[in-house]
Amino acid sequence: MRRLTTMLGAGLLATAAALATAGVASAGTTAAAAQHRASNCTNEGPFFFNVTKNTTSYFMGLPNNVSAGKAAFLKPSKNGSTLWTLCVSNTTNQVVFLSHNLALTTRSTSPGETVTMTTVGNNGNGFSSQQWNYFENGSTIEFQNVKTNLWLRVRNNGPIMGQTVTTGFTPTDWTISS
Repeated sequence: MRRLTTMLGAGLLATAAALATAGVASAGTTAAAAQHRASNCTNEGPFFFNVTKNTTSYFMGLPNNVSAGKAAFLKPSKNGSTLWTLCVSNTTNQVVFLSHNLALTTRSTSPGETVTMTTVGNNGNGFSSQQWNYFENGSTIEFQNVKTNLWLRVRNNGPIMGQTVTTGFTPTDWTISS
Protein backbone atom coordinates (compact mmCIF):
# COMPACT_ATOMS: atom_id res chain seq x y z
CA MET A 1 0.00 0.00 0.00
CA ARG A 2 1.65 3.31 1.00
CA ARG A 3 4.90 3.84 2.93
CA LEU A 4 3.04 4.87 6.09
CA THR A 5 1.04 1.66 6.00
CA THR A 6 4.27 -0.28 5.62
CA MET A 7 5.73 1.47 8.65
CA LEU A 8 2.69 0.87 10.79
CA GLY A 9 2.44 -2.77 9.82
CA ALA A 10 -0.61 -4.91 9.34
CA GLY A 11 -0.95 -5.64 13.06
CA LEU A 12 -1.25 -2.00 14.10
CA LEU A 13 -3.71 -1.25 11.31
CA ALA A 14 -5.82 -4.23 12.31
CA THR A 15 -5.78 -3.03 15.92
CA ALA A 16 -6.75 0.48 14.82
CA ALA A 17 -9.57 -0.88 12.70
CA ALA A 18 -10.80 -2.94 15.64
CA LEU A 19 -10.77 0.14 17.87
CA ALA A 20 -12.77 2.10 15.31
CA THR A 21 -15.25 -0.74 14.95
CA ALA A 22 -15.57 -0.95 18.72
CA GLY A 23 -16.59 2.68 18.82
CA VAL A 24 -13.45 4.23 20.31
CA ALA A 25 -13.31 6.83 17.52
CA SER A 26 -15.11 10.01 18.38
CA ALA A 27 -18.15 11.26 16.50
CA GLY A 28 -16.01 14.07 15.09
CA THR A 29 -13.52 11.59 13.65
CA THR A 30 -16.35 9.63 12.06
CA ALA A 31 -17.77 12.80 10.53
CA ALA A 32 -14.33 13.67 9.17
CA ALA A 33 -14.12 10.29 7.51
CA ALA A 34 -17.46 10.79 5.80
CA GLN A 35 -16.55 14.29 4.65
CA HIS A 36 -13.33 13.15 2.94
CA ARG A 37 -14.62 10.34 0.72
CA ALA A 38 -14.18 12.42 -2.46
CA SER A 39 -10.58 13.36 -1.64
CA ASN A 40 -7.33 12.06 -3.07
CA CYS A 41 -6.35 10.60 0.27
CA THR A 42 -7.45 7.62 2.31
CA ASN A 43 -8.41 7.85 5.98
CA GLU A 44 -6.40 5.57 8.25
CA GLY A 45 -6.57 5.22 11.99
CA PRO A 46 -7.49 6.05 14.66
CA PHE A 47 -4.00 6.66 16.05
CA PHE A 48 -2.33 8.34 18.99
CA PHE A 49 0.93 10.31 18.61
CA ASN A 50 3.26 10.74 21.55
CA VAL A 51 6.76 11.67 22.60
CA THR A 52 8.43 10.09 25.61
CA LYS A 53 10.89 11.61 28.05
CA ASN A 54 12.18 9.82 31.16
CA THR A 55 9.56 7.06 30.71
CA THR A 56 6.69 9.60 30.64
CA SER A 57 4.55 9.75 27.49
CA TYR A 58 3.08 13.02 26.26
CA PHE A 59 0.22 12.66 23.76
CA MET A 60 -0.60 15.25 21.11
CA GLY A 61 -4.18 16.26 21.77
CA LEU A 62 -6.84 18.93 21.74
CA PRO A 63 -9.03 20.69 24.29
CA ASN A 64 -12.09 18.69 25.34
CA ASN A 65 -14.29 21.32 23.64
CA VAL A 66 -12.36 21.70 20.40
CA SER A 67 -13.17 24.26 17.72
CA ALA A 68 -11.35 25.94 14.86
CA GLY A 69 -8.43 28.04 16.06
CA LYS A 70 -7.75 25.93 19.16
CA ALA A 71 -4.16 24.81 19.72
CA ALA A 72 -2.84 21.25 19.82
CA PHE A 73 -1.04 20.53 23.09
CA LEU A 74 0.52 17.72 25.10
CA LYS A 75 -1.74 15.62 27.30
CA PRO A 76 -1.00 12.87 29.84
CA SER A 77 -3.03 9.98 28.43
CA LYS A 78 -4.83 8.42 25.50
CA ASN A 79 -8.47 9.48 25.20
CA GLY A 80 -10.91 10.86 22.63
CA SER A 81 -9.16 14.23 22.61
CA THR A 82 -5.80 12.65 21.68
CA LEU A 83 -7.21 10.43 18.93
CA TRP A 84 -6.27 11.25 15.31
CA THR A 85 -7.26 10.00 11.89
CA LEU A 86 -4.73 10.46 9.11
CA CYS A 87 -5.86 11.21 5.60
CA VAL A 88 -2.91 9.61 3.77
CA SER A 89 -2.28 10.84 0.23
CA ASN A 90 -2.77 8.23 -2.48
CA THR A 91 0.04 9.73 -4.57
CA THR A 92 2.57 11.47 -2.26
CA ASN A 93 4.31 11.03 1.08
CA GLN A 94 1.81 13.33 2.82
CA VAL A 95 -0.85 13.17 5.50
CA VAL A 96 -3.50 15.47 6.90
CA PHE A 97 -4.11 15.06 10.66
CA LEU A 98 -7.86 15.01 11.37
CA SER A 99 -9.73 15.21 14.64
CA HIS A 100 -13.27 16.38 15.37
CA ASN A 101 -13.77 17.31 11.69
CA LEU A 102 -10.80 19.72 11.81
CA ALA A 103 -7.23 19.57 10.44
CA LEU A 104 -3.92 20.27 12.20
CA THR A 105 -2.59 23.49 10.64
CA THR A 106 0.37 25.84 10.60
CA ARG A 107 0.69 28.92 8.42
CA SER A 108 3.58 30.83 9.94
CA THR A 109 7.06 30.36 8.48
CA SER A 110 8.52 31.48 11.84
CA PRO A 111 9.62 28.57 14.06
CA GLY A 112 7.98 28.32 17.46
CA GLU A 113 4.46 29.19 16.38
CA THR A 114 1.64 27.15 17.91
CA VAL A 115 -0.04 24.53 15.71
CA THR A 116 -3.84 24.98 15.59
CA MET A 117 -6.94 23.32 14.17
CA THR A 118 -8.87 24.61 11.15
CA THR A 119 -11.61 23.32 8.90
CA VAL A 120 -10.08 20.91 6.40
CA GLY A 121 -9.95 22.40 2.91
CA ASN A 122 -9.27 21.48 -0.70
CA ASN A 123 -12.10 18.93 -0.94
CA GLY A 124 -10.73 16.96 2.00
CA ASN A 125 -7.14 16.88 0.71
CA GLY A 126 -6.13 19.76 2.98
CA PHE A 127 -4.50 23.02 2.01
CA SER A 128 -0.69 23.03 1.99
CA SER A 129 -0.75 24.45 5.55
CA GLN A 130 -2.68 21.30 6.60
CA GLN A 131 -0.50 18.80 4.71
CA TRP A 132 2.50 17.17 6.36
CA ASN A 133 5.25 15.17 4.63
CA TYR A 134 6.14 12.17 6.75
CA PHE A 135 9.51 10.51 7.17
CA GLU A 136 10.15 7.20 8.88
CA ASN A 137 12.93 7.24 11.44
CA GLY A 138 13.25 3.69 12.75
CA SER A 139 10.25 3.06 15.01
CA THR A 140 9.27 6.74 15.01
CA ILE A 141 7.99 9.17 12.42
CA GLU A 142 8.65 12.87 11.72
CA PHE A 143 6.33 15.38 10.03
CA GLN A 144 7.28 18.44 7.95
CA ASN A 145 4.65 20.97 6.89
CA VAL A 146 4.24 21.34 3.12
CA LYS A 147 3.61 25.11 3.21
CA THR A 148 6.18 26.23 5.78
CA ASN A 149 8.81 23.44 5.55
CA LEU A 150 8.90 23.53 9.37
CA TRP A 151 8.73 20.36 11.48
CA LEU A 152 5.94 19.33 13.87
CA ARG A 153 7.61 19.33 17.27
CA VAL A 154 7.54 19.97 20.96
CA ARG A 155 9.10 23.15 22.33
CA ASN A 156 12.80 23.23 23.20
CA ASN A 157 12.05 23.31 26.94
CA GLY A 158 9.66 20.34 26.70
CA PRO A 159 7.97 18.08 26.58
CA ILE A 160 5.84 19.33 29.45
CA MET A 161 2.19 18.44 30.12
CA GLY A 162 -0.12 21.11 28.74
CA GLN A 163 2.57 22.59 26.51
CA THR A 164 1.39 23.60 23.03
CA VAL A 165 2.66 21.73 20.00
CA THR A 166 4.74 23.92 17.74
CA THR A 167 6.85 23.98 14.59
CA GLY A 168 10.58 24.42 14.21
CA PHE A 169 13.72 23.82 12.22
CA THR A 170 14.36 20.39 13.75
CA PRO A 171 11.90 17.50 14.00
CA THR A 172 10.46 15.68 16.98
CA ASP A 173 10.36 11.90 16.71
CA TRP A 174 6.72 10.91 17.26
CA THR A 175 5.65 7.41 18.22
CA ILE A 176 2.40 6.07 16.78
CA SER A 177 0.10 3.78 18.74
CA SER A 178 -3.45 2.59 18.60
